[in-house]
Amino acid sequence: MSNVLHVPLLLVGLIFAFNAVLGGFVQIYSGYLGDQYGYKKTIILFSAGNFITLILLFLSAKLFPIEAIFIILFIVNQTMSSLFQPSLSALLSLSSDIPLSGFSYMRVGSNLGWAFGPALGGVIISAFGYPYIFAIAAVATFLSIPLYLFLKEGKFKSREKTRFSFRNAERAVYLFGAGTIFLFVVVSQFSVTLSIYANHIVGLGTASIGLIYFVNGIVVAAFQLPVYLLIKKIGLWNGMILGTLLYMIGYFSMALDHNLVQFLLSMFIVTMGENAVTPTGNAIVSKISGGKKLGTHMGIYNFFNSFGRGMGPAYGTILLSYLIDPFEIWGLAIVPAGVALMVFATLKFRNKEDDKLSWH
Repeated sequence: MSNVLHVPLLLVGLIFAFNAVLGGFVQIYSGYLGDQYGYKKTIILFSAGNFITLILLFLSAKLFPIEAIFIILFIVNQTMSSLFQPSLSALLSLSSDIPLSGFSYMRVGSNLGWAFGPALGGVIISAFGYPYIFAIAAVATFLSIPLYLFLKEGKFKSREKTRFSFRNAERAVYLFGAGTIFLFVVVSQFSVTLSIYANHIVGLGTASIGLIYFVNGIVVAAFQLPVYLLIKKIGLWNGMILGTLLYMIGYFSMALDHNLVQFLLSMFIVTMGENAVTPTGNAIVSKISGGKKLGTHMGIYNFFNSFGRGMGPAYGTILLSYLIDPFEIWGLAIVPAGVALMVFATLKFRNKEDDKLSWH
């Protein structure tokens, strides 16, 4: 976006932050739509919208490279991509006797996509040009829609027609979501803060930074299922607390890192925290909902996550702008996770029975 359409870097950052918050907010209502009219229908509808906006992005970048038009289409596309996520999470929860296992398997598959996506994108840009990224993405999205037709809607405990209201959701999901805001501020240091720190302060090259992120994808594929088995033994809340601690240890250890091997070890620790937190958070929300209004609850949870992710890069860049000492940078970077840790520990003691993994 910056190199081809000459959108200023600051504006690019603001666009992504805006998308994160907007994408999270619209998921609340789209989750409610899934509860009311069916998760499968909602997934197909917004996937079709995602396909259409990708085609429009291709045409905009290829034929009408006007900055304002492209930015508007990009925001709409990212919103469409967010709209089917709560229904997808709800359907995945309903399809598994133990939702934690379903979310764990799903995460392995999605991370393989994340691992190969950037590499494929680089090949496409080199061979055909920037606009064709959106064309290939549109083709992939179009091909996925027929597969959604084979999804089973799932069995509902209730699907009464009600007006949307924030009061219809369980209070516990708001308390849990408040904790995840702080956690995901730290989680999102993975993108902007880590890459800038490794490049500008430590002096690692682009290829080395790419390897750091590559390790993330490999560790997810290799260790997600063993982590699932561990959390199945220790319980959901302990899994969330363990994952938060690993995030804190992994990011703080980057203050000690001076070469690629050390960063790879830190990334391994961070990713193990990710393996614990990501599927466990969804499983806890599924547990809180009790099988009712799953889409709404997943949408509210995703909003909190997206809000934290949106604020994280801004928080990290502020630290990098005003601090020099690595221990100060990463020490303050993990403070929000400490707040999240206290929230999760409090909720654990208030919900001692919620560590059971089978509840449908």
